[in-house]
Amino acid sequence: MWSPAIKQNPMSTYQSLLLGLRSSGPYFISTFLFGVMFGIAAASAGIEHWQAMLMSASVFSASAQFASLEFWQSPLPLGTIALSVALVSSRNILLGMSMTHHFDGHSLRRRILWLFILNDPGVVTSFRIDERVDRLGYVTGYGIALMISWMSSTWLGLTVADWFAGANLNSLDFAGPLVMATMMVLFAKGSKSSPVPWVVSGIVALVLFEIGTANYLILVLSVLIGIVAAIIHWQLKHA
Repeated sequence: MWSPAIKQNPMSTYQSLLLGLRSSGPYFISTFLFGVMFGIAAASAGIEHWQAMLMSASVFSASAQFASLEFWQSPLPLGTIALSVALVSSRNILLGMSMTHHFDGHSLRRRILWLFILNDPGVVTSFRIDERVDRLGYVTGYGIALMISWMSSTWLGLTVADWFAGANLNSLDFAGPLVMATMMVLFAKGSKSSPVPWVVSGIVALVLFEIGTANYLILVLSVLIGIVAAIIHWQLKHA
C-alpha cells in the first residue's frame, strides 16, 4: 500500500526506476531459469557462446530466441529466422501502443532508449501500480533487472551445457511453448479480465506441441487463436 506522501507527490523517473528494480523479483527468478534453458539449448544447437550472448543482448526475447533455434543450421536461413522472430515479437506493437500515452512528457530519445529493454512483465505490472509512479522509469528499471537476469543466466546455461552433453537435449524443444505458457499465467495473475483466452491459448499450444508442430508456429497460432477466443467471448458477453 502506498503512503500518503507518495500519493501527494509524483515519483521522479529515478525513484520509479528504483521501484521497478525492486519489484522485478519474481520475474527476475523466472527469467533466470529460462535463460539457463536457452543457454543449454543454444549450445546443443551448435551456436558459439559469443553468438548466443549477442542474441540475448540484441533480441532480449525468450520466445523469439527459442523459435530461432528451430532453423539454426548451415547455411543459416537468415530470412526465415528474421521472419519467425518478427512474428513472435509482433506483440510488442501492442505493448508500445498501450504504453505510449503513459510516456507523455518524456523526450523521443528517452522513449527510444526504453525500447532496447522493452519487457512484457514490466509493462503489464505497470498497469496496476499507483498513478503517481513514472511509467517510463518503472518499466526501464524492470527492464534493466530482467536484462541482467537474462544475460547472466544465458552465460550460465552456456557454461554448464557440457554437463548435459550426454543427456537427451531434445526435451528442451518444449522450452519455447513453456515460456509462452508461463507468461500467460503471469499475465493472468491478478487480472480482472476473463481467463478464457489464456486457457484456450494454453490448450492450443499443448495440442500443437503434441502433434509435432514447430515452436514458432505454436507461439503464433496459439496467440492468434487466443485473440479470436477473446473477441468471441466479448461478443457473447455483450450480445
